[in-house]
Amino acid sequence: MINILFIQPYASNLGGVDSVLLQLVGGLDRTRYRPFVLMTAPTVYVEKYEKLGCKVLFGPVAVFGKPTDPWYYFRNGAKLVRSLGAIRRIVREHRIDLIHTHKMEVLGPNIVGKRLGIPTIQTVHELPRRPLAGYRFIGWLNHLFNDRIIVLCERSKPMFRWFGRESGKLVKIYNGIGAPTGFETSSQASSLRERLGASDGDRIVIAVARLSPEKGLEYLIDAAALVKTERADVKFAIVGDVTFGHEQAYKESLAARIRRLGLEDTVHMLGLRRDVPDLLRQSDVFALTSVSDTFPTAVLEAMSAGLPVVATDVGGVPEMVRPDSGIIVPSRDARALKDAFLRMFREDYRSMGRAGQALFLREFTRDEHVAKTTKLYEEVLSGKANRPAVLARADR
Repeated sequence: MINILFIQPYASNLGGVDSVLLQLVGGLDRTRYRPFVLMTAPTVYVEKYEKLGCKVLFGPVAVFGKPTDPWYYFRNGAKLVRSLGAIRRIVREHRIDLIHTHKMEVLGPNIVGKRLGIPTIQTVHELPRRPLAGYRFIGWLNHLFNDRIIVLCERSKPMFRWFGRESGKLVKIYNGIGAPTGFETSSQASSLRERLGASDGDRIVIAVARLSPEKGLEYLIDAAALVKTERADVKFAIVGDVTFGHEQAYKESLAARIRRLGLEDTVHMLGLRRDVPDLLRQSDVFALTSVSDTFPTAVLEAMSAGLPVVATDVGGVPEMVRPDSGIIVPSRDARALKDAFLRMFREDYRSMGRAGQALFLREFTRDEHVAKTTKLYEEVLSGKANRPAVLARADR
């Protein structure tokens, strides 16, 4: 039995890393792997991990991301010292064979692994931002202290390039979700068309997103206004809510924008829903309008439901949405979104949805994600990945 220690550095009730990690943990072969998860504090996900037979541990984890105050690095430097001892004890007590850390800014677990001769893997959920030099420095530390580094998309790779060379430890593995086996019913389940006041012949565009500025939903609303000038038979549904208090102002601004543009009968904010698969099934097109995103799970959920996708050109989205399954447009461009929606409804958008669903089943299922990740586990455990690191020539 191989004991794997997963590191989740952020105590959050929002999903994110936990959503990805739960898919991975849930797909592991329990006759081969025994999972442990180290968290910094209890969250709503503890019960979910435990239901999957995963032992949840708590302890300090040091992160070195973008500083939030002048004492940020000093505080996390002290936490790093504490975390080294705590993680070392966990590794010895539970006889950990492999450490898999999530988020590139985490230091400590990989250092412990290196000291104890335990294979370490780090999954990078980030995209490069300015200053790029700062991200490349953290990327260099990831390169030094890990046997392999998993990136989710090509656009994460520049953080691991130095002087024309790229880390030879990079492996790209797409996230995956469980393939649909049917649609769950919910107390909220109802006719989406009835909720939107849509007739049988109307088309429905749905967006599922946190109500946060990075999701660019104001551009969706503006695009809806433009679409309405040419087609009055298209309805828009926004599913989601705020997750932080400071996002409430953004939510209110979206509602005010809908009123100001006279779109109360066209754009509907449905709030947080537990019947998203059913809502997707009742829709025609999925919209992702993010101005920043790495590998949005919402797109995979839409593809699994057989919806064609109109999405902005951010992060790994162009690797998820192909020409036969959707349309990619520039971010922050309401007119481009409008043109994409109108084009979608002029074409055989249902066949695009079927193509996207087939692509999902080939490349983006949980089984595919777990298979590629566990193959990597076996490589590092066998010692094949413990050769001296090679800096390969970077393809630009």
